[in-house]
Amino acid sequence: MTRPALEHAVASALGESLSTVRRLGFSLMTVSGQPPVTDFAAIRLALDCPFCGHAVDHPGTARCGSAALAECDRCDVYFEFDDDEVYVAPEATAVLAA
Repeated sequence: MTRPALEHAVASALGESLSTVRRLGFSLMTVSGQPPVTDFAAIRLALDCPFCGHAVDHPGTARCGSAALAECDRCDVYFEFDDDEVYVAPEATAVLAA
């Protein structure tokens, strides 16, 4: 995968502008013994519920481009989050390594 393809995939997944993604400097990383990720559609972004700690899906952005609220089904609540709380869900990395 090329750097521009990675930047476009990350921008699309996060709902951010391409210039923001480029400014943040995303790059490919490899884990020792695992092939590099090439199927970015399989990546699941997640964050932890601040009430129960359960991993929930990243909600993306609202139609207007603003940050959407994340939802925890266990707690039956919506909540705000910071971008630094978002991570790649462990099950997505296991699927990509297979």
